[in-house]
Amino acid sequence: MCLYKYINRKIMDKNYLTPEESFTIITKAISNFKTNYKESAQIFLLWGWILTIACFAQFIILKILQSKEAYAQIGLYSIGNWVVLILIGFIIQFFVLRKIDKEKKVRSYLEGYLKSLWIVAIGSYLVAAIICIKLAIEPLPIILLIAGIGTTTTGLLLRFRPLAIGGIAFFIFSIATTFVSGEYLNLLAGAAIIFGQLIPGYLLKSAKE
Repeated sequence: MCLYKYINRKIMDKNYLTPEESFTIITKAISNFKTNYKESAQIFLLWGWILTIACFAQFIILKILQSKEAYAQIGLYSIGNWVVLILIGFIIQFFVLRKIDKEKKVRSYLEGYLKSLWIVAIGSYLVAAIICIKLAIEPLPIILLIAGIGTTTTGLLLRFRPLAIGGIAFFIFSIATTFVSGEYLNLLAGAAIIFGQLIPGYLLKSAKE
């Protein structure tokens, strides 16, 4: 019995990590993932630009059609604007992701966690949109809120402050949209993406290791 305890203690001693060692391992994992995520920031920036352009294009479409009193065409042009730009985004994303996967040398569990986080966030966007349409309320405040949750969580996990602040910017714009209506909501949405996604994305891409 004593021999068993001695062997077990030796095994435990061998596998035991001090708090300093654990912190070093965690820091290294975050550093490795941040390197990957800096490469994947291309996707972050891609969709930031696609959505920003879509928001401002939507504003222009609404202003032009309203000035011509062509209200019957608003729905068609609005849907076309979003469908075309999002389709372009997916096509570009396909080729960018394929290039990133070929060049990626280090992978991290954090990468899988954040991938799952954003899959859930995208699903939440769709659910929120359906609920808002059903209740006949503006979905933008809720969509920006979800974007803020995903972005802030990503920034905190990466320990990258600009990204966390970008998430907070989404929260602020989410509240701001409740005071605006009509086509000007698209301008606020575009500004939210610029401050919450594009600026932090470029800072992350250019950040030192």
